[in-house]
Amino acid sequence: MKGRGIGTRIAAGAVALSLTMGLTAAPGAMAAGSNQPSSWAAAEVERAREAGLLDFNPHSGYQENITRGEFAALAVQLARTLGCPVGELRYDDWQGTPFTDLTEGTDGVYSAAAWRLGLMKGVSDTEFAPGRTITRMEICVLLSRVMDVCGVTLPQTVPGVAERIASGAEGTIPDWAEEGVEDLVGSGLMQGSGESWQLSAYTTVEQAVLLAVRAMDAGQEELKESIFTPAEREKIAQLRAMASRTAPSSVYASVPSVEAMEQGSLTEEFLQDGLNAVNYVRAIAGLSPVSLSQEKNDLAQAGALLLAAGEFSHTPSQPAGMPDDLYKKGYQATSTSNIGQGYQDLWEFTLSCANDNGVSSLGHRRWLLAPGLTTIGMGYVERSATTVVVDGFAGTNGPDLVTWPSEGVFPAGLVDRYTVWSCTPNPDKYDVSGSSLTITVTDNHGGRCVLGESTSASSRLFPGVGLIWLPPMDQDTSGVTVEAGNYGGGPAILFTPSQVSLEPFTVLTVEIAGLKLVGGGTDTITYTVKLF
Repeated sequence: MKGRGIGTRIAAGAVALSLTMGLTAAPGAMAAGSNQPSSWAAAEVERAREAGLLDFNPHSGYQENITRGEFAALAVQLARTLGCPVGELRYDDWQGTPFTDLTEGTDGVYSAAAWRLGLMKGVSDTEFAPGRTITRMEICVLLSRVMDVCGVTLPQTVPGVAERIASGAEGTIPDWAEEGVEDLVGSGLMQGSGESWQLSAYTTVEQAVLLAVRAMDAGQEELKESIFTPAEREKIAQLRAMASRTAPSSVYASVPSVEAMEQGSLTEEFLQDGLNAVNYVRAIAGLSPVSLSQEKNDLAQAGALLLAAGEFSHTPSQPAGMPDDLYKKGYQATSTSNIGQGYQDLWEFTLSCANDNGVSSLGHRRWLLAPGLTTIGMGYVERSATTVVVDGFAGTNGPDLVTWPSEGVFPAGLVDRYTVWSCTPNPDKYDVSGSSLTITVTDNHGGRCVLGESTSASSRLFPGVGLIWLPPMDQDTSGVTVEAGNYGGGPAILFTPSQVSLEPFTVLTVEIAGLKLVGGGTDTITYTVKLF
């Protein structure tokens, strides 16, 4: 139940890109070759950076024509925002390609990723040409491939596109480009100047960034409609509202003192922020909210003082100068609490407990997600935090499973490749300790991971190069752990799936086979996690 933290753990397609956008210098527009976007593009460029779309600085400036390497970076990051399993990019990824003109750096990394994902091909068998400029026709094809790989079908809102292509009004469009041009122009994302689409023209970096932002908006809107049910979209909105917070302006109603051994007290605002975090975590997992107990708050505050004044432990020794009664109260708190040090506030501490990185039992998380938990207490002194969670509550008729990442919709920002997943089956129904388990995790992009008691295997379908069996990542994913400690809701099944996508709009299916039933026999349970 203890942890040290040093950081936080925790409408589409309406605007199209016209060829003329930004070509006429407006007041305040930047000079050609500037490392700053023009005034008309600045807000969208900033939005692209915040969304993770723009992960590079232009070679020659935002007003210069974009290159193949630069657009590869935009395309790969666009695919990531639409749920494509891009994965972790490495500086030496280019070495696994057939192209002799790729090297270290942004161009090499993203060009290799675009090739691996099937988004871009080389200009020859051995040449990628990352520094070559890219035409609007090529951009149409590339963005259409991104949408296809991500499972997005853009709504076609512009009439007569196929007929115009067939008539030759736009000149000769090669067979390899026809579908992409029809897709992007037909969706209204790509427009031209006057009566022409200007497919052979080039596009500046800032124009390309705006196009990528519009494509992201359109793609995400389509994915929301196709992946999430109305009820799930409503829950997503509720969770986002719960996660939207203003950090408390004050911490202490009465300032504690380690020197004087005074525990002090917290402001209602600070305590409420901590409670909101606990109930946010429980809401994600589909559990009922809890409330603060004034008695437990007082207990937790004494525990936080004890941690700040002495050892970081659930069973700390009595610090010199601490009165016996205060030590006894603080000790009662630390031995029945999630404890942590190094946190800015209770919100940060709580999300760290939910993640529980580095804690083999996942005790913090499992206590927060105890189905029978109804009241808690929270304390904070000089970056030492406590949450009283261990109570004498009797087992309740809780759900069959308590999972994290939880069944249903789940914030993608709360899971990464190091996250240990947990499933706590209802002990009245399942005998976890007597089970021989095999866990299979699949995603909706072709990723698959099978975990047994001592083995694991994973594979990924890369559109550009086919099915590849992948080695485990640089962490222990050797199998399944049954953690028998009675933290919160009973024994838990712990596992870390390797090589499945954890991007937003990913749908993960978890199958746990071999789970022993209390009354005899075995069962296979399946649940789905939808990342947003």
